[in-house]
Amino acid sequence: MKKIVLTMSVISLIVFVYACGRGNISQLSFVKNSDKTMEQMIAEAKRQRKVLFVDVYTTWCGPCKWMDEHTFKDSRVTEKFNKTFLNFKVDGESFDGVNVGINYRIDSFPTYLFISPEGKVLHRIEGTMPPEMLIQEADFVIKRNQSEKH
Repeated sequence: MKKIVLTMSVISLIVFVYACGRGNISQLSFVKNSDKTMEQMIAEAKRQRKVLFVDVYTTWCGPCKWMDEHTFKDSRVTEKFNKTFLNFKVDGESFDGVNVGINYRIDSFPTYLFISPEGKVLHRIEGTMPPEMLIQEADFVIKRNQSEKH
């Protein structure tokens, strides 16, 4: 009996380590609009000198859920976005989310905004995309932000 328990424990550990290495357990670190406002996040982005990545979603949005389950869990995306950007998740139907929608003219979900530390929208994307495509968009924003500083 002890051998079976030990064997099952070792197998579980191997599966867990493998899953972590493949990025299946990683998650993009988002600050949620229930914790901070858009204005607070823009101020934080300015303080940290980072671009603010904003995910405007709704709870009923199928494509939003798809992004959460696929693209935002990809280890390449989580590594790049957690390191490079300040990430903010806004429920488009919340009080702050409605204001964000009005101020940034958001009329479809999901909508993604990349906002410079100075508060300027550098790039805007709508809809779903695989991890590779979101990484390409992020690289575009990084280059654009660097060129606007000079």
